[in-house]
Amino acid sequence: MTITTDIGKNHRLQPLLLLAACALLSLLYCPPVDLFYDDKEIFRYAGFLISRGGIPYRDLFDHKPPLIYFLNYFGAITGPWGFWIIDTLLASLATMLFFRTCRQYRLSLPWLLPLLFNLLLRNYQVCRGVGMTREYTAIFQLIFFTLMMGANRFRYYWMGILTALIFFMQQDQILPLLPLLIYAVLTRSEVSPKNRLLHILAGGTVITIPLLLYFGINHSLPAFWNEAFVFNFSWYTEKRSFAEHFHAIKEGLEFTNCEMPLLIALSLGAAVLLMKNAPNKPLVLAALLSAAFCPEFLSSRSGPAFNYYFLPLSATLTILVFSVFAFQKNNFLADKKCQTLFGFLLGCLPLYNAVQHGTHLTSHNKDIVEAYPVYDYLRRQPVATNHEDYQLYIFGDNNWVYTYNKFHILAPSHWIYQHFWEWFSGWDAGHQELEGIIGDLRSHRTKYILDYTGFNWRDQSAKSIWKDFLHNQYEEVNIPGATTHRLWQLKTTPKLPQ
Repeated sequence: MTITTDIGKNHRLQPLLLLAACALLSLLYCPPVDLFYDDKEIFRYAGFLISRGGIPYRDLFDHKPPLIYFLNYFGAITGPWGFWIIDTLLASLATMLFFRTCRQYRLSLPWLLPLLFNLLLRNYQVCRGVGMTREYTAIFQLIFFTLMMGANRFRYYWMGILTALIFFMQQDQILPLLPLLIYAVLTRSEVSPKNRLLHILAGGTVITIPLLLYFGINHSLPAFWNEAFVFNFSWYTEKRSFAEHFHAIKEGLEFTNCEMPLLIALSLGAAVLLMKNAPNKPLVLAALLSAAFCPEFLSSRSGPAFNYYFLPLSATLTILVFSVFAFQKNNFLADKKCQTLFGFLLGCLPLYNAVQHGTHLTSHNKDIVEAYPVYDYLRRQPVATNHEDYQLYIFGDNNWVYTYNKFHILAPSHWIYQHFWEWFSGWDAGHQELEGIIGDLRSHRTKYILDYTGFNWRDQSAKSIWKDFLHNQYEEVNIPGATTHRLWQLKTTPKLPQ
């Protein structure tokens, strides 16, 4: 295949305009107006924990891979704006590399697909603001693709690094990368498939070995393995029928306005595969398989709370459309007017979402927590004003992890969220984890426990253990207007455990 770098004078403004669009779309989620989401608060807490010398998995339970915690560690050092700048720079890097690739392969409108990538990446109905793991895996996958389509002599090492970055940012996102990875190894090249694979594996060790050493030195490898991997296969992954998967995915695509862009992209890919003598069908097939994957197939979780599962489409969909447009020479798909039409159809709904969100920005997203009377009471107590570690525990409402971050305090237990007692029948059947939480609260003599009354226990015996502990060791604080969240304060002379 022939690659050219002749960009022409009429393209000189395009990268600047793309960078401006990337920055503008990112500004929709800058710190004052970023969207609130409990997962991001958990990641921020993990970054804060590391900055205080804590170790993920050992001092914090979570089932994500560790790279999102280290990224938030830099956020804890640089502050919210520093984290936003890092995020924007990563998106800008992927945008510029993809634009260069589109230009090298002489797409009629080389700015179109990079712009579409940004519109999909910043779709407010999907992205939950900045800082979600699948945002970064989408960025890494697009960069992987630009390297795969380029001619850099070290590209297979870099592809290995990006593969490891994706895996240790969000495990399941290695699956949509896999078809492209197979294509990269098996396609014709000056490097043999064996050497390509060895180079990719060597690149992967650049990320893998330091992570293993970090957790090994800190005696946390078993916790890392059990929480980031074993837990997901033994508990978090559920089974559904194909019809249930299809219905859940269809509802999510409709709600997020991603249904039409995805159907158009898949139809374009299928059309190329059905054409006689269409060029580079293996790449189109790999891109089709990548775009067709949805994490819902693994977790079986759906609904508005899990629409961020569609965030990887920002990369996989644009890669698929590129694979269709880049190699067409003598058919209608090569025509500039045709690509303009399909570009409009692909981008009109994401553009509408961006305009709608941009005209309805709010600085009150954190009112999900701060508007409660209980929060107003807590922020005036020494636990907040003096940053007293271990003196506040949130039970049952993940949104309130926000208070740990806001007050700059460490939680008394590594179980900073507890919804598994609500989600899974048979979870903690022997009550060892629940008793461990209670033991941590006793050892730290935690002063305040905020108990969410809407928490629905699967195991009523576990509920009895928790409620008995609260009533024996704590007394409720009378806060006018507090109904859904009840604050308990340690008794002066708590009863001894039976």
